[in-house]
Formats: sequence, structure tokens, C-alpha cells
Amino acid sequence: MKIIQVTDVHLGRLREMRYGANLIERLDHCIDHINQRHGDATLCVFTGDLTDDGEAESYADLKTALSRLTVPYRLLPGNHDRRANLIAAFPENGTDGNGFVQSVFDTPEGRLIFLDSLAEGRVTGELCDDRLGWLDAQLGEAAGKAAYVFLHHPPVELGLTILDPLGLQQPQRLVDVLTRHGNVRYIFFGHVHRDIAGTVAGIPFSVQRGLHARFMLDLVGDEMVEQAPPAYSIILIDGQRVVIHSCDFLEQWPLWSPATGERVR
Repeated sequence: MKIIQVTDVHLGRLREMRYGANLIERLDHCIDHINQRHGDATLCVFTGDLTDDGEAESYADLKTALSRLTVPYRLLPGNHDRRANLIAAFPENGTDGNGFVQSVFDTPEGRLIFLDSLAEGRVTGELCDDRLGWLDAQLGEAAGKAAYVFLHHPPVELGLTILDPLGLQQPQRLVDVLTRHGNVRYIFFGHVHRDIAGTVAGIPFSVQRGLHARFMLDLVGDEMVEQAPPAYSIILIDGQRVVIHSCDFLEQWPLWSPATGERVR
């Protein structure tokens, strides 16, 4: 099974430049690249910060762009989003019955679970009792099957001095639910605009930098932003195997053929 993860689109006003990049153009290129190379994917998951300002117009532009995506998709909110506007623009995306943008997607390889970690008006994330209770029920229904969890905010400190305080608040509450069931095989998130992998309580996790600018790696100093090739993740799941490829879809370095040793671009 192939799952595509895209994160931190930060779609704002059309033609608006942010840190030297036109984000609607980046999204269009991303969609083209996925359509051309990964039309066989089961699902494309957008893990938050879909827009930069949460305005209705931005979600309308997002919907227009995503109408060209040939792969089914699921959207999650991040701290830059507004839940009501997201739901109004994408009512088919699904909610959990309590008004949160949470849902599941069952596959032969297991259950994909999508969590809403948005805390309206705050950069940090949260999972309230209602959201955690819903998650607990979904994991219970999937007992004996693998589960894969997607959300926006990191549920673990990553060693990033500036960004760690802006992750999921009270992350241990989430970890306790995940470990209690014992069937969660992977956690995927965004928010920090970097490619990082690790484990939390023995559960592997992966985060990617996404479509926006990248935060420079600085474990002790100031938060700085640099441009880097935008990326999405290709997640391959097959039985006991989970493989994640980071795909830089606008990389402009020369290409060389290993067979001939000749430059092809």
C-alpha cells in the first residue's frame, strides 16, 4: 500500500510570495508530480497548516487546486487553520461527531487514524478528552490490526529549542492511549518544517518539512528560516514493512545516468 503525506502547505493569497516562494505554484507542482508518479496511491494525507491565514478564500483556492489531484485525499487542520472554514469548504472530509476534523480510513494493511490537534488561536496543539476518547474507541475497534496515526503537532520533543514548546501540549496523554492498545505501528506529523525520524515510547514516528520554507537546524540558537526544495513523503506499507521516502519534487540539480555516466538534465 502506498500513502502520500503532504504537510504545511500554508496556502495564502494567490500570487503571494513567502520567503521567496509562491506557495500556490508549489502546491500545483506537487499535485502534478503526485499525479504523474503516484496515481496508484491509496490515499494522500495533508497533515495540517493547509492555509496560512485560515480564511474562507484560502480554502476555496485549496479546493480548486485539489480538484486536479487524481488520488483520494484526507485533510487535517494545523495551527494556521480555522476548523469551521475547513469543514465548510470540505464537508466530505469528515468529522468525529463532536465537531472535530477526525476520521479513520480502513485498508487491508490496517487502520489509518486522523487526529485534529488544532487549538484555536494558539500555535501549540491539544487533544482534549473528547478527541482522546474518540481515538481510544477507534483503536479499540481495530484491536488485532495495525494502526497508523496522522496529526499536525509533534507528540514528542525533538531537541529543537525554539520549536519544542510549540508542539502538542500534554503529549503523554496521547502516548498513554497509543501504548495502551499496542497496535499503533507508526505516527506521522508535520508542523516543524524539517525531516526528522525517531521513536516515542517505542513507537516510530516520521515528520517531513513539507511545502513551505524549512527551519534551519539549530539545537541551541535562534529560529531561522531557509529555502529548501519542497517535499512530500511516499509511505510504503506491506505486512511488517514500513518504508518512507522523502521526495524533493522541485529539485533542479543536474541528473546523471548511472548506466551511461552521461548527464540527462
